[in-house]
Amino acid sequence: MYDLVVIGGGSGGLHLATLAARVGAKVALIDKRPPGEKGWLAAVVPSKGLVQAARLVRQIRGASEFGIHVEPPRVDLASVLNRLHRVSEAFAADHSDEALAARGIDVFHGTAAFEAYDTVLLDGTKRVEGQRFVIATGSRPAPPKIPGLGEAGCLDDASLWSLTQVPESLTVIGAGPIGMEFAQVFARLGSKVTVLTDEDRVLPREDPEISGHVACMLTGEGITIKRRALIENIEKRGDQKVCIYNDGDTGERAEVSSAEILCASAHLANVEHLNLEAVGVHADPEHGIEVNELLQTHAVRVFAIGDVLKRNQYTHAAEAEAEVAFQNAVLRRRRKMDYTNLPWATFLDPEVATVGISEAQAKADDLEHHLFRVNYADIDRARIEGRTEGFTKVVASPSGKILGATILGMQASLILQQLVLAMDAGLGLGDLAETTQIYPTYGQVIRELAGQFQTTRLERCFMATALRYFYGFRPRTDAVDGASSRTPGAPIGSDDDASAASHSTGPAHGHGH
Repeated sequence: MYDLVVIGGGSGGLHLATLAARVGAKVALIDKRPPGEKGWLAAVVPSKGLVQAARLVRQIRGASEFGIHVEPPRVDLASVLNRLHRVSEAFAADHSDEALAARGIDVFHGTAAFEAYDTVLLDGTKRVEGQRFVIATGSRPAPPKIPGLGEAGCLDDASLWSLTQVPESLTVIGAGPIGMEFAQVFARLGSKVTVLTDEDRVLPREDPEISGHVACMLTGEGITIKRRALIENIEKRGDQKVCIYNDGDTGERAEVSSAEILCASAHLANVEHLNLEAVGVHADPEHGIEVNELLQTHAVRVFAIGDVLKRNQYTHAAEAEAEVAFQNAVLRRRRKMDYTNLPWATFLDPEVATVGISEAQAKADDLEHHLFRVNYADIDRARIEGRTEGFTKVVASPSGKILGATILGMQASLILQQLVLAMDAGLGLGDLAETTQIYPTYGQVIRELAGQFQTTRLERCFMATALRYFYGFRPRTDAVDGASSRTPGAPIGSDDDASAASHSTGPAHGHGH
């Protein structure tokens, strides 16, 4: 009998199995896919490689801005995808059956179904027994139920890798992270792209200002975005696929024709065939598996992690859940899963990265807070690289505790990690003010945010009173878009510093009552 049986060989399942094997637990990993096939890579690794290819196309087209003149790029999609396939194979080699066996993990391939609380049947024949089970079977793309879509056919984030050339035109259904990433990618690779969404804005989970900037940015790249569009049906006309929809803005019927349709609107949890009813586990494909704060199902021996939960469908979320499940299922502790500081990113160019609560949430919850803002146009490295689009917003308590942050701009995900680390460690903006950021880097964003917070403290602190009393100094706290203009490296008291004082940083308006 195994100490732990992991059902599902995606990122979360692999991480959990490895953690358990490291401490000497007897571990079995059941993967439905045949040996050598790692489907989880298809959604993660190649997609970001495709984003990088599209970024290079953009850089080549914009090279003349730097005085470099080159021929317009020609995209060979087959070669692009071949490279991504090679990269994926290198990743898969690290998780081959042989590599896992070397770590002390027994790998089985086939479909697992529960027979009892301590037993699963593999392909209806082989029994695998375990003390604890963790379900990590993931999710799959689910095309929307639109009349005519089945006959016309569509791509999704798993099947688009079968393309051999860039489609002349593409309609993307859905404006979430997947839809927005691929809309930008294919527009840069040469497709005429239209996005249809029934939402009021793109990236609806993000701060409304972020959503608005992303929509403007993508529209500027030639992408047509139709919000509040209710698709009535889809028709096949020759080699074109036609989406007929009701335009929510005008109330009129309209249509868009394209060579291909990409559905990026929903996923379903892979819970069928597990026979979860046999052990009293509540689940369905639309809502996923029901678990408590310990990631434990109604069956005390059975846990679940990753996309099958239908909560936060990110690789890093699945791995964080794997670590909690390891503590509870293997070490028999009682550790709760906390999503408070879970960050996420949308890998557009430039990126969007977010953690914690938004400005709107802080206001809705009537939290006393300050809002700090830094525009990329005020960051020296962004000016050097010609990537000044974007901004950072941080919501913090009056004491400097970071409640949330959202960033649109170059290296947004890396910049956000400093804020996430501070949140996890219980550090605030005042602590970050003590950190020296290398110049010139995008770390200047953190320095500017911390400087703005220090200014709010200076307004009310004893030092400010002493400076006014002894020297007649009066700190100037009016922020100009939340950005300082002092030249980096200029000595305090210099003309540059005096100029900065007249534009010194402070909190943006909008703190709570």
